[in-house]
Amino acid sequence: MHASILKYFVSVARSGSIRKASEELHVASSAVSRQIKKLEDELGIALFERLSNGLRLTVAGENVLRHARVTLENFELLRSDLGALQGKKTGRVQMSCLDSLAIQFLPDMVNAFHSIHPGVSFHIHTAGHGNISSLVAEGDVDMGLTFDLARPDDTEMLFRVPMPLMAFVGREHPLAKQRQVSLAECAQYDLLLQLDTQPIRSLIEIELSVFERTGRPFVLSNSQMMLKPFILSGQGVAFFTPIGFLAEIRSGDLVAIPLSGSRLQNLHVGILVQRRRQRTHAAEAVIEFVGAELQRFSDQIMEAIHP
Repeated sequence: MHASILKYFVSVARSGSIRKASEELHVASSAVSRQIKKLEDELGIALFERLSNGLRLTVAGENVLRHARVTLENFELLRSDLGALQGKKTGRVQMSCLDSLAIQFLPDMVNAFHSIHPGVSFHIHTAGHGNISSLVAEGDVDMGLTFDLARPDDTEMLFRVPMPLMAFVGREHPLAKQRQVSLAECAQYDLLLQLDTQPIRSLIEIELSVFERTGRPFVLSNSQMMLKPFILSGQGVAFFTPIGFLAEIRSGDLVAIPLSGSRLQNLHVGILVQRRRQRTHAAEAVIEFVGAELQRFSDQIMEAIHP
C-alpha cells in the first residue's frame, strides 16, 4: 500500500471526517474520499462505518490503522537512515504545540534549525494541552510542546522550564502598576478569556467562580492573537503565560502581573514525547535543539518580567 494512501487513511481515522482530513492534508475532500474508497476496494472490506455525524473505524479499520501507523513510522525512519548515510539530517518532523508558542518562539526556532539542517521539513499545528497529549500518546506527532500537567502514562516530559500563568493588561490599565494581583481583583474588570485551552481554562474558571458576580467575560476566543489588541487597548484582563508576549513585555506595551494565591503561577512547559517511540535522526536533533532554545527563551522571559 502506498505511503500517501496510508497518510490519508490515518488522517481520516484520527479526525473521523473526510472534510477535516482534507483540511489537515490541504487536498480536496473528493481526493481524500477517492483514496479511502480505493483502499477499501483493494482490501475488499469496509474500513469505516458511515454515520450521520462522521466516520468511525470498523474492526478491520482498527487493524489497518495499527499497520498504517507502523508502516509510516518505519518509512520515516528509513528516510532518516538514508539521509544519515549522506551525513545529513533529512525527513519531516511533526509537532503539536500550544497556540502561544506559534507566535514567536517556534518561527524563530524553525528558522534557526533550518539554517543548520535544510533537509528537514516541519509539520506543525496548534492545539490545547489535552489534544497535544493524545496526539503524542497515539504516535501521530513526534513531539508536543505543552504544559507539564496530567498526561498519558506512556509519555514523558523533557526539557521542562517554568512558565507561570499571569494576568496581562495594557500599560494604561488600572492594574498595570501593581506588583502582583489576586484573581479577586482581576474579577472586578472585564475578562478576556481563551477558549479550547483545557485544562487551563477549567482551572481559571474554577478559581474565578467564587467571584462570578463581580467579573464578566468581555471577549472569548480560541486565538491569542485575537485577544491581544483588546489587552493592548486596556479593555480587559487576560490570563496567559508570557510565551507569546515577549516583545510587548519588553516594550512596555503589555504588563505581566504575577497572580497571588493561585496554583496557576507554578506552571511549567516542556517537550512531551512518547516513551517507546523510535524517533528519526531529524526528530532527535529537533528535540535537542528545541530544548536548548526553550531554556534560552524561558530565561529571556524571566528577565523581562523580573527586570
